[in-house]
Amino acid sequence: MRLALFDLDDTLLDGDCSELWNAWMLERGWIDAPQDFLLRTQEMQTAYHAGRLLLNDYLSLTLSPLVGRREEDVQGEVEAFVAARIEPRLFPQGRARVAEHRAQGDRVMIVSASSRHLVAPVAAALGIAEVIAVEPAMDAGRYTGGTTGELSYRGGKVTRLEAWLAEQAQPASHVSFYSDSHNDLPLLSRADRAVAVNPDPVLAEVARAEAWPRLDWRASAQASA
Repeated sequence: MRLALFDLDDTLLDGDCSELWNAWMLERGWIDAPQDFLLRTQEMQTAYHAGRLLLNDYLSLTLSPLVGRREEDVQGEVEAFVAARIEPRLFPQGRARVAEHRAQGDRVMIVSASSRHLVAPVAAALGIAEVIAVEPAMDAGRYTGGTTGELSYRGGKVTRLEAWLAEQAQPASHVSFYSDSHNDLPLLSRADRAVAVNPDPVLAEVARAEAWPRLDWRASAQASA
């Protein structure tokens, strides 16, 4: 089995699906004290890019507007969100690369630190059936605001992937992983082929030192605009 793994935010997607979803929830009036919410999420995004984010804190904040909401109601809202705000921002080069791997017979998966309720519908829009993402906790079909299991963040992505591989009928003979972020260095280092896509400065330097391929899909899109 050959695996092609893709990060989502700023890799396949021009932007961060959680940030875009936060803005959508604000527009829908789902968030109390919106100015405080925006300030706190912006501070946490800065911490993420610096490699200092405590993901549990971010998830506690950004999942709180879903507490008590029915899964099917949130799903319907997310589907509208993905169609309006996400699909237009998916990199064409990413779609093409996913199609190339699929044509080669590779098994394609998104491995993301964002929540499954966002990642799975975006993956479906890309024709990708398999996802590793943060698992939001549910109680009687309603969101609790918590999460379950290992968070798919930093080294947690490796842990989650290894657990998934242990459940498969055949081992992985080759693993490729595409990412933009130095937070994904544990999984990039685990992969047989690491590819830096729109890399942040830290990842760009590591990719240069390691002679990893680099793809600048955002720069290409800006040049053709």
